[in-house]
Amino acid sequence: MAGGEQLKSLVEQMPDPDPRGMYTENIDKERIEKAVVEIAREGQESVLGLIKMLGEPGSTENVKPHFALHCVVNYALIQGNEQLRKEICEVMAAQLLNEGLPTFQRVYLCQELQWAGRDEACPALGEVLLNENLTDVAATALAAIGGERAASQLRMAASNAKGKCRLNLIDALVSLADPQSAAIFQEALVDEDREVRIAAALGLAKVGRADGADLLFKVADAAKGWERTQITKACLILAEKLAVNGNKSDAKQIYDRLQKTRTGSSEQHIRDAAQRGLAAIA
Repeated sequence: MAGGEQLKSLVEQMPDPDPRGMYTENIDKERIEKAVVEIAREGQESVLGLIKMLGEPGSTENVKPHFALHCVVNYALIQGNEQLRKEICEVMAAQLLNEGLPTFQRVYLCQELQWAGRDEACPALGEVLLNENLTDVAATALAAIGGERAASQLRMAASNAKGKCRLNLIDALVSLADPQSAAIFQEALVDEDREVRIAAALGLAKVGRADGADLLFKVADAAKGWERTQITKACLILAEKLAVNGNKSDAKQIYDRLQKTRTGSSEQHIRDAAQRGLAAIA
């Protein structure tokens, strides 16, 4: 049984870092692989033990259990052992909700769930989305997992999110191009945070709904500088998305509107892009 002193002994088989903190010393591939198999054999018990052994990032005590946990997660993936993968992710998800764990440990669990998590990890990741210390990694993990279960967690949290958390959630939904997030993107177009407004504009564009054009133009026309440029680019993205989806008429209307309204000398590139778009759908 890979628990207690036995687990510590197996973890000691992991490589030592060199002075740069890289895992390049004491590499014995065969020994490491055997140790990983032994650790993985005990599944959740060993994973929980490894989590408890984690130390602060960069510390000597963190190096080997950190390496071992990732190897065990990776082992399940390489072997195609779905049951082991699920069990490992379930215990990591449960520990993610353990507020007694230091933030750095919970961050690492999010990173591992980004790599190996599936639907079973989504509820736990969703519960920490509004934690400012975890929002970045949790939103990134859900975006990597993808699918409706991940998107639904992001949507639910986005309605209550503010500041940094709101931007992270909007960005994650943008990366998923989630059609059901159109209303969230529309609402965020008038957020007090410029970066949230810009992200929401991109999200609305990637959703690819023709009725989003008027909203994008309204916000872009009222904006200045960088924000005007970025939301105008979102209009171009929407037009391209519509054209690709066969909605050439609405795409043409956007391109025509851009040519007529983006008349400044600094916006020649927008007019040129609109002209290329029109030529492509002619």
